[in-house]
Amino acid sequence: MCEWNDRIDETDQKEVKVSVIIPVYQVENYLERAVDSVLAQTLEEKEIILVDDGSQDTSPGICDRYAQQYPGLVHVIHKQNQGLGMARNSGLDIARGEYVAFLDSDDTVEPEMYAAMYTKAVSEDCDIVMCDVRIIYVEEGRSSVVSSYTDETVDLSDYIANGNNITYSVNKLYRRSLWDDIRYEKMLFEDIALIPALVTRTPRIGYIKEAFYNYYRRPNTISTSFVGEMVDILRAFRSFLETSDPRYREEVVYCIAKQLYWNMTQSRVLFAADFIEFLKEYKRYFLLSPYLKKDSKVGTILDFIDKEVIPERFICVHWHRPIPEGFLDQLHTDFPMAELVLVDEHACAAEHLPGNVQKALDQGNTAYAEEYIALRQLSEGGGIVLSPEYRANLNLKKLRLNRIFFGFEDDEALTTGCYGALQGHYVIQALLDTYETDSIHNKAFLPLRDRIRDFLILHFQLKMGGRKQLLKKEVQIYLPSVLAYDMKDGENCCRRADIPVPEGFEAVSGKVLRMWSDRILENWNLYKRELGEKHASKGKAPASAPAWASKAPPSGISQQEVDRRIQDVVKTYENSTSWKLTRPIRALGKLFRK
Repeated sequence: MCEWNDRIDETDQKEVKVSVIIPVYQVENYLERAVDSVLAQTLEEKEIILVDDGSQDTSPGICDRYAQQYPGLVHVIHKQNQGLGMARNSGLDIARGEYVAFLDSDDTVEPEMYAAMYTKAVSEDCDIVMCDVRIIYVEEGRSSVVSSYTDETVDLSDYIANGNNITYSVNKLYRRSLWDDIRYEKMLFEDIALIPALVTRTPRIGYIKEAFYNYYRRPNTISTSFVGEMVDILRAFRSFLETSDPRYREEVVYCIAKQLYWNMTQSRVLFAADFIEFLKEYKRYFLLSPYLKKDSKVGTILDFIDKEVIPERFICVHWHRPIPEGFLDQLHTDFPMAELVLVDEHACAAEHLPGNVQKALDQGNTAYAEEYIALRQLSEGGGIVLSPEYRANLNLKKLRLNRIFFGFEDDEALTTGCYGALQGHYVIQALLDTYETDSIHNKAFLPLRDRIRDFLILHFQLKMGGRKQLLKKEVQIYLPSVLAYDMKDGENCCRRADIPVPEGFEAVSGKVLRMWSDRILENWNLYKRELGEKHASKGKAPASAPAWASKAPPSGISQQEVDRRIQDVVKTYENSTSWKLTRPIRALGKLFRK
C-alpha cells in the first residue's frame, strides 16, 4: 500500500529531463546529505522522488520536510517496508522524466553528474549512460575510484566480459521507456538479477569516464553482513544468465564466473557449498567457456565443479511430540532455500520397520525408532539430521563441504542431535545394516550414538577425548563446541536448546566445561614451550624452564601429533591480538560466573 504527499498534474509541471529515485529506509543520519547532493545538481529540469519504505526513524519526517520546502520538485511516497527493489519500483510508477536515475540514500552524487549524463544520452541517442564510481571506505578513511570501462566507446561484448560496475543500478542513467515492461524482483540482490541482463539487451550505451557517483561503504550493512538471505545471490545469477541476450552468453558466463570466484575465495566463503551447487547446475556453460580456459585464476572455480556437497536438506523426526517453538523459524531465517523433511508417527505408519525397531516402538521407546528413521532418511536423500531439541545456525553451511560428519557431545560421547552425510554414504548404510541383525546391540536397543562410536572405533580408529579429527580422509569429527554447545569462540554451528536458561546465557555440561578449561591451559602451555625453544635456539635461555616442558607426550598421542598441535597453537596465538588471545579465557570466566 502506497501513498504520496502530492498529486502531480502534468499540465502544470515543467519539463522533467531526469527523475532521481531515492529509496529511503532508516537513514536519518545520511538522508539530508544525499538529497542535498541532488538539489545541488546543475541540471535544472529534474525531479526527486523519495520513497519511504516504512522507516521507523525520523526519515519519513525528513522526506516530508523536503517536499514542503521544494513543492513540485520533491515528491514523497510512503509505503510499507518491502525492500530496496520494491521501493525503486514505486518510484518508477510515478516518474515523469525522459530519463531516470537511482541514488541510494546513504550515498551522494557530484553536482554535474545528471547534466553531463543527460547531455551525453541526448547527443548520442543512448538508452543507458554510465559513469565511474568512487568508493569511500568510511571506517578506513580512504577512497578509491573504480573505472567502469577502459575506453569511452563501449564495446558491449568486451564490457560484459571485462568491464566493472555492471551490476550497479546507481551509476547509470536510463531512458525511462526501458522500464515499461520490467521491474525489480523482491530479493536481496535485485541489482544483479536485473541490471546486467538489461545491459546485454541495450546496445546503445554511453560512458563518461568520471567518478560522478560516491558510494559510502560501511561495515554491518546488508551487503556486508552474513544472513541467510545471502543465497538470493544465486537467484540473481540465475536470472542474469537466463534473461540476458543469448548472443552474449559466453560473456555473461564469464562475468558470473568472476563474481563466483570473488565470492567463493574472499567475500562469502561461508556459502561455498551453495556456489558449488550453482556451478553444477550450469556445468555445461562453465566447462565450455573460452574465457575461463584463458583465465587461469578465475578458472580455478572449475576445480569445484565435481566436488560433492551435502545437500541443504534438514531431516527432523518427531514422534508423539510437537516441534518446539523457534525451531522452524530459525531454520527458515538461516536456511531459506533448504528442503525440510519433517517425519512424525503418521508419516511412518505404513512403512516396514526392522523387527527390533518395531519392538522398541511397541514398548514405547520412540527415541530408538526416531534414530533409525532419521538414519534411513539420511541414507535415501542425504542432508543433515537435526533433532527438535537442537538449534542450527548459519555456520552449519560450511559443514556441507564434508562427505560425512559427526561431533562429540563431550569427551566420551558423540551427539546425534546434528550430523550429516552425502546421499547413500556407505557409513550411513553400514549403520543401517546394524539394525537388521540379531545381535546383543539390537536386543538391548543400543542408542545410535553408541553404534556410531563403536563403528568408528572399529573401522576408522576413532580416538575418544572430544578432539577434532578427520578419519581416513573421509569422516570428519568435530569438537563439542561445534555441534553441541556454544563456547563463544565463533566456531559453533549447532547447539542444544532443550535446557531452559535465561536470555543471554548458555547451558554447558560440566564435562565440556572442564574439557574446555584443560584445552585452553594445554594450548597456553604448548605456546610457552615453543617460545622457550625459540629462545634457546637464539642462545637466550628462558629464566626458568617450566616443569611440563620436559615431559613426554600424553599417552596415546604421538610426538608428531604434539608437534602439529604446537604449530597450530603458535600460529593462532602469534596472529592474534592480546584481546583475541584471551577471548576463550574471558568467555570461560563468564560461563563460570553465570
